[in-house]
Amino acid sequence: MKSILLTAVILLISARDTRPQQMGDSYALNINNIYLPVNNMGVLAEVNFPPLGQGGQFGGHTFLFSGGFFLSGLKNGELWANGVASSSLVKDYLPGTYSTGQIWSAQIYKIRSDDPPFDLSWQNWTDAVNLGADFYDGDGDGVYSPVDLNSNGKWDPDEDRPDLIGDEMLWCVYYDALPAAQRYWQVDPQGIEIRQTVFAYSNIPSLENIIFIRYRIKYVWSYPEYLDSVYFTIWDDPDLGNSIDDLVGCDTLLQGGFVSNDGPDDIYGSNPPAFFEAALGGPRVYIPGETFIDENGNGIYDPGETPLDTAFVNRGPLLGVLKYPGAKNQSLSSAINYYNGNPALNDPDNKEQARNYMLGLNKTGNVVDPCTWPYGHVQGGVDCSEVNPFFWFSGDPVQNYGWINSAPGDQRQLQNIGPFQLKFDEQYDVFVAYSIGQGTDALTSVLESKNIAAIAQTLYNSNFDTSTVTTVKEPRDGDIPEDFFLSQNYPNPFNPGTKIQYALSSRQFVSLKVYDILGNEIETLVNEEKPAGSYEVKFNGSELPSGVYFYQLKAGSFIETKKMILLR
Repeated sequence: MKSILLTAVILLISARDTRPQQMGDSYALNINNIYLPVNNMGVLAEVNFPPLGQGGQFGGHTFLFSGGFFLSGLKNGELWANGVASSSLVKDYLPGTYSTGQIWSAQIYKIRSDDPPFDLSWQNWTDAVNLGADFYDGDGDGVYSPVDLNSNGKWDPDEDRPDLIGDEMLWCVYYDALPAAQRYWQVDPQGIEIRQTVFAYSNIPSLENIIFIRYRIKYVWSYPEYLDSVYFTIWDDPDLGNSIDDLVGCDTLLQGGFVSNDGPDDIYGSNPPAFFEAALGGPRVYIPGETFIDENGNGIYDPGETPLDTAFVNRGPLLGVLKYPGAKNQSLSSAINYYNGNPALNDPDNKEQARNYMLGLNKTGNVVDPCTWPYGHVQGGVDCSEVNPFFWFSGDPVQNYGWINSAPGDQRQLQNIGPFQLKFDEQYDVFVAYSIGQGTDALTSVLESKNIAAIAQTLYNSNFDTSTVTTVKEPRDGDIPEDFFLSQNYPNPFNPGTKIQYALSSRQFVSLKVYDILGNEIETLVNEEKPAGSYEVKFNGSELPSGVYFYQLKAGSFIETKKMILLR
């Protein structure tokens, strides 16, 4: 019997050796200023990849110990939760899919913009496509076949090629098949597959401190028809040099959270960087009365009903934009943190505690009170009773204004998105950006990380058109603008009035709103459909106190936010 098994193993190895080799079960993006190892089970950073080893690194030092996600929801009314959060002992996924199992080809696949057309990486992508990866179908036959049809040695638009966003891209697929008995939360598999893409750009200075992650979530079991009340959490365990001196915060306008040091760091010195994680695009959700008019009253968006909004999935210049009329992209619902080793606020021990965190609650399921929460203080004269308790530490530490984290430590950070449904055999994308900013000290690094996060959002909104972050073309009077555009207000700082200009390249419903530093809406300047053209709006802050404010333009899939300062 042993000899038969040995023969089978030798035959299997021989079969593997005849196939083009992928990157293996782990690989590291080492591009520009960031080093980020990943593996084919969804773990980011806490992957030992030679020669630099594990951990996300910036400037040769660690900024991220581990990255990943939580997922939870209801299945026929019963709560489930799973995830990939290695330092919280949650690793519930295996490489492969439910239809293939743990097939040998479920590896890391790497594509670069400078790979020779039709060469080995393009051919290897055939195995990725068989596992669910995207490709550009140049000949329109629905089959991936990377062939140089006219033998000119170049890729032409009528020829197939791998999907590629950025200058270097890693792709893998994994599924939640680990048995419940081997899981930290001991929850049964739910029939979920995740196709993960990690990518970055080179030789573009404004993008050199950004890594993008796309989570493509698919529910593949046909019963029940959908998983309800689903939440997706962007989870990370940041370690900015010395892990015990990290502070956290969130920014509701930039849809993300940041981590900074409480001052100089033992490893980074006097100017430690700050790390920002942003949700660029959330999963689609249909809401009667908000995203569509439910004319037949069945709670479902049906063909012929009136859409009030449209969800977008930006897939890059090669594949374009998917549009879902009658839906919207779900945004952050809460942002929290917990501490390693803190008995009252540490790793979730079961699915109920994980769900509490994903709902923006504390470990025991209670809403926290910003007025009494012991890990921070509300500063700058802000009324603590008016601070949103679901977005922990939403203030600005640079201005020392709002709810500020004042208890440094080894922290985990969670940015929660939901609720939404996972319907059978449909895909739902979540785009995330990791941004690193380094200023002259810990606080200016926070500002720099936010500026870089805003650039990442601008790039995503443009469907990854890099010209939007390398050059900005301001529209001239009388011209139909070529692109959407939001200008910096002038004057800035201002007292008490200022002007804001924006441009539309097509007719869109436009929203232009002003927010305070806590993310509270101050005034709506525009809220109506506008034809293509250039516009100017005046804002008067005569009844507002001095401080930092933000204005945000939404027009179709275009969203951009800028900062302005009222100075009396």
